[in-house]
Amino acid sequence: MVMRSRNQAMFDYPIRTAELAVLEIISASGSSIVQVGDRSEIDAKLRALAVQRQASHAEAGEVYFESYSVFDRPVPAIIEPVDEQTTVHVTTRNLQPRICVGCVEVIAVSSSSLILIGNGMNTRCESRVKHIRQYAGSKPTPPLGC
Repeated sequence: MVMRSRNQAMFDYPIRTAELAVLEIISASGSSIVQVGDRSEIDAKLRALAVQRQASHAEAGEVYFESYSVFDRPVPAIIEPVDEQTTVHVTTRNLQPRICVGCVEVIAVSSSSLILIGNGMNTRCESRVKHIRQYAGSKPTPPLGC
């Protein structure tokens, strides 16, 4: 599989070739991305309510995103290091404009995950899942008296 892509969002990169011998994915779901080749921007988001109930939804009522603050909270900012000892400097030099990958086997990619074979300039993936389990609890039994 050979794919060519041109990245023009921030800089003008030369056309690069991504060579991939085998890509085997069983499942990709929930705002997941599988990208072979360069990508300028990626913004994958997933908001999910996972509800398990003993009663049916008709009996117990609907569940709404607005009821849970986890979906309204701002995304925490990534704070860059400010001193020279913790700053990381990366210099990359591509002598050949190609990416060569052998075999990639993935069982599952889910919930705003990314498989990228190539360059990702600006990547942001977010997943917010609220699990709700509503089952009737057992009633406490009184202690046995003598």
